[in-house]
Amino acid sequence: MPASKTNRNADRDAEPSGSASDQAYNAIVDMILCRDLRPGERTSVNLLAGRLMLGRTPIKEAITRLQAEGVLSVAGRSGTTVNSIGARETAQIFALRRTLEGFATEAAVQNVSVAQLAKLRELLVEMSVNSDEHAKGRDVVRATARFVKANVVFHKTLVSAAANPFLDRLYAQLQLQVQIVTYLINRGFDPKAAERRQREHEEIVAALEARDAGLLRDRLLAHAEGTEAVILRALGVSDSGESAGKQKRGPRPAKSIRAGMTR
Repeated sequence: MPASKTNRNADRDAEPSGSASDQAYNAIVDMILCRDLRPGERTSVNLLAGRLMLGRTPIKEAITRLQAEGVLSVAGRSGTTVNSIGARETAQIFALRRTLEGFATEAAVQNVSVAQLAKLRELLVEMSVNSDEHAKGRDVVRATARFVKANVVFHKTLVSAAANPFLDRLYAQLQLQVQIVTYLINRGFDPKAAERRQREHEEIVAALEARDAGLLRDRLLAHAEGTEAVILRALGVSDSGESAGKQKRGPRPAKSIRAGMTR
C-alpha cells in the first residue's frame, strides 16, 4: 500500500538537514532570480516545501538564512515575504561593495593564485556566452540568471584572492543582494551595455594579473559605479544627484523592485 501524504511529509521532515538546507537555500534564490518568487510576494514553509519537494526543516533553515541576509522577511501569520529593494537600499549595497572590493585589492594582488586567475578567465568566457544567448533570444530569463550567477562567482573569486575569510563572509552576504537587485532590474538586452560590462571585467582581470593594486582598485570602482548607475536609472532615479555616498535625491523614489516589474 502506498504511503500516505502525511507519512511522506514526515519522511521528508526527517531527512538530514545539512546538504538539504543548502539545496533549499539555493533553490529559493533560484526561484527569486527566475521570477518564480517575486519581491513583495508572500509564501510559506509549507508552500515552498511542496514546490521544491523538500522537507520543512531544510526549508525553515534556508528561510532563516535568507532572513538574516535581508532577502526575506518573516512576520508571524503574515508569512514569509520577499523583500523589495529600492534606490536607497541599492545605494547602500553598492557603497559597501566599493568599500569591500577596494579593501581587498592590496592583498588580492599579493596572494592571487594561478588557479584563481584561471577561474576568472573561465568565468569571462561563461559570462560572454550567456550574454550572447540572451542577445539571440534563447531562454532569455535563464540565460540572464546564469550570467548573473557567473558574475557573482567572478567577483567572489576576485575578493577571495585576498585570502581573508572574514572578508569572504561579509562579501558573500552582500553579493547575494547585488545578485538579486542586478537581475531583477533587467528590462531587456542592451548590446552596448553588455560589451561595456565584458570589457570592464576583462580589464579587472588584466589588472589583477599585472598585480597592480592601484589599477585594480580603479577598475573595480569604475565598474561598481557604472553598475549602480544603471540600476538607479532603472529604479527611476536621475543621474544628477546619484552617488551611493551622497543621498541627493530630493523626493523619495517612487519605484522599487516589486512583483509587478516587467521582464
